[in-house]
Amino acid sequence: MKAPFLLLFLVGSSFLEARLWRSADGKKSFEADYISNDSKQVTLKKGRGIVTFDIAKLHFDDQTWLKKNHPIKKDDGKNHTPPPKGAAFGSLEFGDTHGEVIKKLKESPIVESSAAEVMLARIGLNGTYRTKQTMGGLHSYLYFDWSENGTLREVSLRSKGLDASAYSGSLKSNWKELIQLLSQLHGKPVQDGLYPDSDDLQDGLILCSHLWHNSAGHSILLGTGQEGEKFSVVVRITNEHIKPVILR
Repeated sequence: MKAPFLLLFLVGSSFLEARLWRSADGKKSFEADYISNDSKQVTLKKGRGIVTFDIAKLHFDDQTWLKKNHPIKKDDGKNHTPPPKGAAFGSLEFGDTHGEVIKKLKESPIVESSAAEVMLARIGLNGTYRTKQTMGGLHSYLYFDWSENGTLREVSLRSKGLDASAYSGSLKSNWKELIQLLSQLHGKPVQDGLYPDSDDLQDGLILCSHLWHNSAGHSILLGTGQEGEKFSVVVRITNEHIKPVILR
């Protein structure tokens, strides 16, 4: 049976640390093995699945444990390696500056702004642009992540957050159509899985079912996520080369 796997930057940890994790308010807890973190998200092995979780969603004690036991060293610039270039989404490329991204989005034939241009400076880029075409009846909204030197390193496409009642309906249809589209663009996935079970999701968590590599070695991941009480389908396009994770 295929199992969902992680959505993350780093894999391949040589050790696992089992412990009890709690939500920020302390009302929920779960057992999971620590794998890695990037100061923003932590990657855990939970049961037969491996997941990422926003560190801000964790209890203060868990955040303190991460800082003490697995601190992230800041780049002092001495060993800085420029992020790789290459296609990200549409005309966007990894390594584009913020200004270049805005210019390309305005000129793109495949996306449109869902807010007035005068509002961009106030609300920012994340969630402002969406795909013109729908997949399974849903638009995908664009979110961006930047390197320390301010260049594009990741693009995520997320459907609008919907209630749990849509999880097995329109969200699953969106997920299925995205599998077909991404397979047409990038070939057979290097790892594929079943549609993630909504019971395996929690607030701030993204669980991935599929992974593709493009010709440049960059990674495209597909999965579902939860934010509060809302669920969405997520495509993550990153300049990282993420290896498949075998779960037994």
